[in-house]
Amino acid sequence: MQNQHFSFEEFKALFQDSFDSQEELLNEYNSFLQTFEQLDQTPVPDLPYREKAKIFRRSWQGRPQESPWILTLLNFFRQPALTFALGIVIGCILMSVVMNNPIDLTGTASADELLEIEHTRYSRTYKGKIINDFYSEFENPKIILEKAGETEPPQRTLHGTLDNGEIYVVWNL
Repeated sequence: MQNQHFSFEEFKALFQDSFDSQEELLNEYNSFLQTFEQLDQTPVPDLPYREKAKIFRRSWQGRPQESPWILTLLNFFRQPALTFALGIVIGCILMSVVMNNPIDLTGTASADELLEIEHTRYSRTYKGKIINDFYSEFENPKIILEKAGETEPPQRTLHGTLDNGEIYVVWNL
């Protein structure tokens, strides 16, 4: 049996923090080499087949036994095709739950509060929170889309007031 031992550099890299000085490290390395040289020179008789089988049985029976149902369950879920199929099934179940009970995102604001539209025969008037935020320099702003005739393009104008209602503004957009 041919054994390869650690070189001093390998031993030093592994155990340098364990010793205070280089001398102690060298003494420990020499002791380490002497121990392995003695083990290499010691004759080891071959064991008969029956003895090897007894040692194997004792060590096999002495190992900690795991519960067989846990091993069966783990082996069952380790199969890639089964894991993939379970992922698809769980995904479909989650999607059906979400689709049958949709999340209500419109509870905080409604379209009526943000923008009001008034229709007349030849005009549309847009006002509300969006228009107020966009044209914040005006008081009570509203956009009017008027059609003068059937064939003419519509004209957009911004109506509002300034200086607490003293100045009325009409602005072509």
